[in-house]
Amino acid sequence: MGPAQDSLSWQRATDDADIQLGKACAMLGTCRQLRKGTNNYISIVELSFNAIERSLQFYLVEMTSAKSSDYRTHDDVFDDIEARNVFSERTVAGRIDAFRSEHRSRFYYDIDRPGRDFAHGMHDLAEEVHRYMVEFADAQSRCNCED
Repeated sequence: MGPAQDSLSWQRATDDADIQLGKACAMLGTCRQLRKGTNNYISIVELSFNAIERSLQFYLVEMTSAKSSDYRTHDDVFDDIEARNVFSERTVAGRIDAFRSEHRSRFYYDIDRPGRDFAHGMHDLAEEVHRYMVEFADAQSRCNCED
């Protein structure tokens, strides 16, 4: 075992929201690196789904009285986002969650494999959701993503 990863060291360890934000930023950064030099599309898709969830969870913890420990399942995060009308179109979170449910299990169980366009589309969606959540929470100065 090597030294602990320090790329998230800018976070305040006691700030639940910053931990979620940092995880989302790190996952998106990895996606950007993978897009530059690999055809490992399953990793890009998986990281993109996770980054979306962490970005939404960041918002919930940052802007409400919620704690990360309140969210035991993937559905909990998406359901709470939808219930709070975070997106102008109420069904956005539910549609992303349904899409995640359908496609993630297909890839996880190797029933299907994502292609380049699907993987890049998922990463683009994850970047957009992340950007929206960070702007909505007015947390641009705390986001560690590249421009």
